[in-house]
Amino acid sequence: MPRQRNETPVAVWYFIAATFAGTLPNLLFPGVDAWVRIVFALIGVVLIAAGIVRLKAEMGWGAKPKGDEPPSGTSPDV
Repeated sequence: MPRQRNETPVAVWYFIAATFAGTLPNLLFPGVDAWVRIVFALIGVVLIAAGIVRLKAEMGWGAKPKGDEPPSGTSPDV
């Protein structure tokens, strides 16, 4: 039985969250210390990395046929 795939895109929410995490201290707390801004920037970078991993899984970039043989099957062009 084939595995059910979730068709709802999730990776875009990681990128949106990274945008908010990167801009939140500047927009809401303009007088905050530099270390707080650095922490929020690092959270943004982590969210971007998680979004890239999730996007890779959603797009199927890692699903490659195993072995050197081409996929078996017949094609009407052959």
